[in-house]
Amino acid sequence: MIPVERYMFTVSEVVAAILPNIGRARELELRVDADGYVVIDVVAPAQRAEHPAGQREPTEDEVRDMRPDSPPASDRPAKSEQEPASGPGPKETEARGLCALPLFRAFLEVKTEEAALKVLVERCHVQRIEDLDRTRSNGMNLRHVVEEFEAWKIT
Repeated sequence: MIPVERYMFTVSEVVAAILPNIGRARELELRVDADGYVVIDVVAPAQRAEHPAGQREPTEDEVRDMRPDSPPASDRPAKSEQEPASGPGPKETEARGLCALPLFRAFLEVKTEEAALKVLVERCHVQRIEDLDRTRSNGMNLRHVVEEFEAWKIT
């Protein structure tokens, strides 16, 4: 029998030991990437602030869409047509910006922005680029592709 010493820590304990100035985070994700690096994703707590003119609190539907366990839009009733249309979310905007970069298209081995968007949709396991903002896990899929791109750039 081989003697084994086992130490168990929560992710919060590990992050607090490594990054003591991180403060109280709402959510932490600890993982090891393909190159063996430990990656810690920290989501800061939401700040309660006064909304500038023109901004509003998210609706119940928008809050539900942000939850990782929310059902796809096709499983829910259609939204009212009176509701104002919102613009692209931050992940969709980031993805479109990346696809506009020739270097990112070279990483994906495509020539056009449209082709890059199609490949990115597949790589992120979503049906449409807009879905990147629907759940946290969809957004994390984009993060993983960006990490691969960053690693590819330095090789």
